[in-house]
Amino acid sequence: MRLLAKVVLAGDGGVGKTTLIHRYITNSFIDSTKLTIGAAFHTHEIQTGEHSVLVQIWDLGGQEQFKKMGIFDKYFKGATVTVIMFDLTRLNTLNSIPEWADLALNSSKTKLILVGGKKDLAHGVSFELSSFEDLNDKYNFVKYLETSSATGDGVADVFQSIANVIIDSTMEKKQKEAIDTIDEVIKRPKTKSSQKSKSNS
Repeated sequence: MRLLAKVVLAGDGGVGKTTLIHRYITNSFIDSTKLTIGAAFHTHEIQTGEHSVLVQIWDLGGQEQFKKMGIFDKYFKGATVTVIMFDLTRLNTLNSIPEWADLALNSSKTKLILVGGKKDLAHGVSFELSSFEDLNDKYNFVKYLETSSATGDGVADVFQSIANVIIDSTMEKKQKEAIDTIDEVIKRPKTKSSQKSKSNS
């Protein structure tokens, strides 16, 4: 089955969003990237089992001036998955996670994945999803992962998790549509002909 979905990468400037995408798509590391102005767009196909997932990825510029422009709402609309990144070497970037999560959830019914970047430079700093109990209670992250775009560690796991969420969401939507259709048929008023047929029997 071939699926199509919108994915958004959000987080403060310099946390490693662009290098994460570049590492996954090209399997190479760029040590420095230009500041993402507004948003950058990428597409990539993820093969997983019997599914082929074409993701449209919006990489949002994380600088404060872009958030103040109020332009990000439209990028979150229709997103199936939002990846929110922070920098394991700059833990103050954790502080903006609620702001990014609120932006995402106020604009769409997106699922959230939390990612800590620059693992190779973190000198052993590491977390589990349970480390973010308050955040997780509020935003219900489906996954927490740590990555290094320099070494490639964890990068494929992020995009595999994205594909899994898209597949699960698609299946849930189809199942709900099927149930709604059955409920509609059950609740539909019986026609005169069906009532007559029943009385004759």
